[in-house]
Amino acid sequence: MILKGIGVSDGIAIGKAFFIDRRIVKIKKYKISDDRIAIELKKFKDAVKKCEEYIKHIKEISVSDIGEEHTFIFDVYLLLLKDDMLIGETERVIRNEKINAEYALKKVSKNLMDIFERTEDPYIRERKNDIKHIVDKLMRFMTNDGFVFNETTGEKRIAIAHDLSPSETASLLRQNIIAFATDLGSKTSHTSIIARAMGIPAVVGLEKITDNVVSSDETIIVDGFNGVVIIDPNEDVLREYEEKEKKYIKYVEELQKLIDVEVKTSDGVEINIFSNVEINDEIEVSNNYNSKGIGLYRTEFIYLENGNVSEDDQFEILKDAVMKNGDKPIVIRTFDLGGEKLSSLLPHPEEQNPVMGLRAIRYSLRFQDFFISQIKAILRAAVYGDVRIMFPMISGVEEIRLAKSVVKDAIKELEAEGKEFRKDVPIGVMVELPALALITHLVNKEVDFFSVGTNDLIQYTVGIDRNNEYVAYLYRPTHPAVLHLLKKILKDANKGGIEATVCGEMAGDPKYIPVLLGLGYRNLSMSPASILKAKMIIRRVNISDCEKLVRSLKRCKLARIAEEKLQKFIEKHASDLFFH
Repeated sequence: MILKGIGVSDGIAIGKAFFIDRRIVKIKKYKISDDRIAIELKKFKDAVKKCEEYIKHIKEISVSDIGEEHTFIFDVYLLLLKDDMLIGETERVIRNEKINAEYALKKVSKNLMDIFERTEDPYIRERKNDIKHIVDKLMRFMTNDGFVFNETTGEKRIAIAHDLSPSETASLLRQNIIAFATDLGSKTSHTSIIARAMGIPAVVGLEKITDNVVSSDETIIVDGFNGVVIIDPNEDVLREYEEKEKKYIKYVEELQKLIDVEVKTSDGVEINIFSNVEINDEIEVSNNYNSKGIGLYRTEFIYLENGNVSEDDQFEILKDAVMKNGDKPIVIRTFDLGGEKLSSLLPHPEEQNPVMGLRAIRYSLRFQDFFISQIKAILRAAVYGDVRIMFPMISGVEEIRLAKSVVKDAIKELEAEGKEFRKDVPIGVMVELPALALITHLVNKEVDFFSVGTNDLIQYTVGIDRNNEYVAYLYRPTHPAVLHLLKKILKDANKGGIEATVCGEMAGDPKYIPVLLGLGYRNLSMSPASILKAKMIIRRVNISDCEKLVRSLKRCKLARIAEEKLQKFIEKHASDLFFH
């Protein structure tokens, strides 16, 4: 049987099923007498204390396995155990409504999760699972009904569960678990993040994996690349995946050898690799892969996770990021909010087409109090490292000057407030609209650097939504118009004496890196997970061949022909690079 889910951590794994029993704790409501209130409160407080000790223990044993940067979720859990809206309110309900502790906790947590569920933002909705996991653990400590890890026999196993909390996921490391598959889950969940940190294949969102795996004797295949789980495969499929598993293990070993290797083409041209990050913990991963710095720090996730945060709160988060990055450059993009990313916690008007409306720099300029607060936080954080500011979704010189005027206003306010800050922070723009790409010769004296956002540049150039399955085939990085714009942007950057860095998905895709090198780009910014693959392809090619490739692609009238030529180039230089 083949089940399709969401692949959240790459890899191939084969093993016997390992059931994780998280039976639902049934909670009944009953009234308590006045003299019973103290007993129920003590039961609840004891459960909180036990839960706190358990989380601290799991965090301590997990540091060596998944790295300290990925244990932050346990700190979130510890904070929840002190949260007045959860813990304090439960105690008040026990006292005021005179009901048992279990039902009081159930009532309070349901109200909290309903609040999270009502938001349309998927990232914020995902946070309700953090509350659910903590409440589940508290219930089990109060009812003495802990979840069960069936002991393994020492052989490699695939964990099968309805859902997993991050603490349970971390505990799997002690159980010879080589992959996991769950009914629930998403790419943004902390459990998925930890799976990637652990480096084990994982597929979530399978809906009915627990219904279909009936025995621990069944062989399970987890294909994290394609989001597929195969239950009880036939001999031919099993042999096929056993070969894939061997190749994958060897593939990973080869990639790991590149961590400390210089990033140079075969003819000795140095290429600078930077990282794109969303949360501060990713910076340590970036450092582990020896990137040259952070080419794109996405600040909107500060708001998506925390709501309308104050200047001081933003400053503390950004200061932490800058200090984690050391003396390397960090390009902080101002909020790219709007469209599909706009948090329901922020003010915004109703729009028929929000993706093409009040988003990114347009949103920031519309709500300038919000914007100036962020700029002030960035300028204050710049005291601690090599910080640059980058404005997204710029369409022309007028927007650049308006945004720079806000920076000047922020400087005046900080001077008046007597706060420590840095005023000489370099300012750049994200070149992602064809309108700006066509006038970069007018912009190269207005800013200190260009960052090229290929995702939006491509989709706006060819006029499609890249997430729309009906027109996604038109999303072609090798389209002649796209190549022309990319070349023009770099040419104008060089004329203006400023740097240009590609930070869209194209920069982290080994298939398209030779194209960017052939166009002349020497600065690439990508997800930390893409760095080693990028190193491998860069070291396999020389600039002369890449330039010939680009000239050949530019002559292609049909996108299909261009893709075929590129594929032949890749097969010639790095046929073993693409595992699947």
